[in-house]
Amino acid sequence: MTDHPKTLPVPPEVQNSDAQELVRVWDVDGKQHVSISNALGGSPKQFGQLLAQIALYSSQIYEQTEKLDPSECLRQILTGFKEEVAKEVTRPKSQTH
Repeated sequence: MTDHPKTLPVPPEVQNSDAQELVRVWDVDGKQHVSISNALGGSPKQFGQLLAQIALYSSQIYEQTEKLDPSECLRQILTGFKEEVAKEVTRPKSQTH
């Protein structure tokens, strides 16, 4: 699916290495569809650090494109993260995916 017209470019730093794609997220009609490699490696803590980097980069993008304060944007990202995790934690086991 790399030739989809809305696929992001592969960073030049990984073009000639044995880098591995870990996470891919698509938005379809306001719903996210996620593919995660089963070869994540590292630890859950390191995956949390990856999520933190995504949040930090995202706040920078919102600052550039939407002229939002990056600290406020990061606060909103963390609020959304907590709300989404809370929904999953409180969902009955039979409804999890």
